[in-house]
Amino acid sequence: MIKIISMKGVCKNFGPVKALDNVNLDVSEGEVISIIGPSGSGKSTLLRSINQLEKIDSGRIEIEGEPVISITPGGVHEHIPRKQITRLNKKLGMVFQHFNLFPHKTVIENITEAPVIVNKMKPSDAEEIALRLLETVGLTDKKDVYPSRISGGQKQRVAIARALGMQPDILLCDEPTSALDPELVGEVLATLRKLAREKMTMIVVTHEMSFAREISDRIIFMDEGKILADGLPDQVLGTPEHPRIREFVKKFI
Repeated sequence: MIKIISMKGVCKNFGPVKALDNVNLDVSEGEVISIIGPSGSGKSTLLRSINQLEKIDSGRIEIEGEPVISITPGGVHEHIPRKQITRLNKKLGMVFQHFNLFPHKTVIENITEAPVIVNKMKPSDAEEIALRLLETVGLTDKKDVYPSRISGGQKQRVAIARALGMQPDILLCDEPTSALDPELVGEVLATLRKLAREKMTMIVVTHEMSFAREISDRIIFMDEGKILADGLPDQVLGTPEHPRIREFVKKFI
């Protein structure tokens, strides 16, 4: 399988707190990986480090075999051309906890905005892609509606479509259901299940254990900035070896 993301010796500190502590992670094309663990364990920081929303203190991150950042433990940066970083970051789509839709733009305008402005796509081509994506997330009938007129679950599905509108190779989802009322969670998870079946490469930070077990090729458990487990869902959730993981999983059974 083609290695699409590689993190090597990645460290990130917030003052005295080690948010990422020598993290090593490889993700192959088409894999769906769920990251679980207690609050403050470094899950979101790991995700945000991949797409440069957090600047790491040391380590190396590669996308499709090319570095986007490389810093020695002493803080020395490897020179990486800005064009290369920009090109590689375009391969990443991000879905946040809070949908961050433009309130003054319709659903379809939210999806077409970035492809037209950032990727210089023709508006007609961007709209064609947006309509296909709205069909994927089951919201074609909402294309001309403003975000204030749709539910939280629908907003998050639009946010997923917007991320996919840039035609990324990898989708990063940071607790995509945590801001939703319980009755709205299912529709977002259904959309992610559909993408998983279509072999979209995804890294999903989630507290939904049954969902993680169902869709994931691998599950990663993090605590205090470290990866304590990285394996098949049944290994990590069914027969965890580490006592910290057993304690965590017990809360969700």
